[in-house]
Amino acid sequence: MGTLFGVSATLAIQWFANRKVRKALRALEQAPAQPSEEVLLLHRERAEMGRRLAALEEIVTDRPKRLAHEIDSLR
Repeated sequence: MGTLFGVSATLAIQWFANRKVRKALRALEQAPAQPSEEVLLLHRERAEMGRRLAALEEIVTDRPKRLAHEIDSLR
């Protein structure tokens, strides 16, 4: 009797879990494919950080070249 109850409870739990997963999958299929506002904000921030990094790289690499050019022009 206990085994029968255990098997029944296990099957019921699996059935409810499977039902929940199917419901979640249907909700995902019906969800709009547009990215969320948070994702768009993260993309904008990443692009801005990329521009800042490029500016810093230009500053760091340009100064030694400019300094070398100025030293050469003084000779």
